[in-house]
Amino acid sequence: MSIMKTSNQKERIKEDWTSYVDEAYRGMLKENDTRELGKLLAQANEYLQRDWINFNTSLHVTAETLGNDNDKNRSGYDLLSSEGLRIQSKFRSGALHLECTRRISKKNIGPASASGHVPYGVDEADVFVFTRPNGNYEDPEDAEILAIPAIALEDPEHPGFLKRRVPKKIYKDYIGKAKEVLEELEREKQNERK
Repeated sequence: MSIMKTSNQKERIKEDWTSYVDEAYRGMLKENDTRELGKLLAQANEYLQRDWINFNTSLHVTAETLGNDNDKNRSGYDLLSSEGLRIQSKFRSGALHLECTRRISKKNIGPASASGHVPYGVDEADVFVFTRPNGNYEDPEDAEILAIPAIALEDPEHPGFLKRRVPKKIYKDYIGKAKEVLEELEREKQNERK
């Protein structure tokens, strides 16, 4: 689709999407549209978490922008450490839900899709890192970073899959411990490689 320009057009179409993304972001802030802000910031959150982890822990992580298994129907992980720690990155302003919308196919039948959404498999990532903006969508320095090992999120009623939501009784044990959790999991990966 092309946008026709006329000689009396007062403003020209911008060269790239960056200014439009910024304009949308500012509009959502003004309207306090936290749901849409969360969707917009989810992708940027992967890069925020990459930087937070690289600057605040002993890990070195990179963003997995090309996908890690070439299967768009499987979520996998977003960040990868130099030792192979697989990190699933989440931006959540409210409840820490883990359901994702994937195509319900033969491999996702049964407990994997009981709610119409598909839970993560316990083997898809080693740790889930959540960014919680705590009501401030403008300053990432105010966000809380929470790291929870995937194994701590396994659903005992559906072995092999994670809980659909992280209960408070689980996540309260990880508040303020992201650095320690990530570094411990990284040490475990190092030991596995020996």
